[in-house]
Amino acid sequence: MRKSRFIKHINQLAEEDLRSELLELFDQLETVRSYYQMELGSQDDRKKKYLQAKKLILAKYKTKSIRKPRRPRIQKVKKILSELNKLSVFSHEMIDIYLFDVECAIDFIRTYDYFTTVLFNNTSFSYEKALQLIDQNLMHDLFKERCIVILERSRYILELHLAMSTNFEKHYSV
Repeated sequence: MRKSRFIKHINQLAEEDLRSELLELFDQLETVRSYYQMELGSQDDRKKKYLQAKKLILAKYKTKSIRKPRRPRIQKVKKILSELNKLSVFSHEMIDIYLFDVECAIDFIRTYDYFTTVLFNNTSFSYEKALQLIDQNLMHDLFKERCIVILERSRYILELHLAMSTNFEKHYSV
């Protein structure tokens, strides 16, 4: 169904019918419930959701063996990020999550001396996405120091550092 047809359908419904449709969606779809939990919930509810996401992201970078570390679960990290992005209400919370992902990835790379193209792409994408959100919402002062610290910690990985520096300079106009 196309959006125009859906809008036409909604416009034909009476106010009471719209309410019943919304209630039905809320009862049947987990994503609708999650969205309204983020939208209408308290700050503590959202904070719990984001802390849970951070724990999940950190778990995807954990490994037991230092000699032979397991690959980080980048696909699962991407899935967590995309699900949160769909439910996100405030940009600063998503910026924090993206930067947290970059911090976890850099820690993993530095600790286990493990670097792949997939890890590079995910890390640079998350950093770029965070910088774009910072730029769109004019939150430069709020996140500048954290972005600089991340850049400093990425010096160990030359390719990644160059890519991240370029993005930083583009958005912060150093």
